[in-house]
Amino acid sequence: MTPALLLARDGIIYWVNVWLAPVECMFDMIESELVRRGIALEGVEPPSRPAA
Repeated sequence: MTPALLLARDGIIYWVNVWLAPVECMFDMIESELVRRGIALEGVEPPSRPAA
């Protein structure tokens, strides 16, 4: 690949990551809240309760 294509590819990858970061953060927050409420999700372990 030419340097221009490599730079364009890196720019596209960076732009997509920046654009998706808030979406990913929101999904993580929703998933954490569901787990906190005790709703079982595939592949997610509920948090352990702290010792009293």
